[in-house]
Amino acid sequence: MNEPGSEPSSPGGAVAPPVDAHLELLLRLVAVRREASMAICLTTPGGIVGGHLVGPQAWADRWEEVVSEAIGRQERSELLAQLPHTVQAALRQTTGDDGGLQPFIHLVDVTFMSVPGTPTTPVWRGRVRDICGWSLGAPS
Repeated sequence: MNEPGSEPSSPGGAVAPPVDAHLELLLRLVAVRREASMAICLTTPGGIVGGHLVGPQAWADRWEEVVSEAIGRQERSELLAQLPHTVQAALRQTTGDDGGLQPFIHLVDVTFMSVPGTPTTPVWRGRVRDICGWSLGAPS
């Protein structure tokens, strides 16, 4: 059993990072409404990432748009474009939706602010456990 205020142990004795209840709540909010989105900046070990927080379904929709634009609407491209939806459906079917913690965070219209030239990308997905800090809103 863990002491109050200590980090929980995961299987194998490794220390699991503490849960950020505020961020978890935001992830759940955007997951229940496909059209929900909010500007957010994340601090990660790789740098600062800014974009719009969306749920997994909205992110998968955007992925499909980006892939379809990039490689056209051919039969083979359809499979790649629909990959996130296919994976999410398979996960729901095999694991069910048990209300567990969100393992991934999904952003669209992303700007990487810690590298020269501030590159952008339409979709980004990262592990929640790699988020060091966050703030609502976009930098000005």
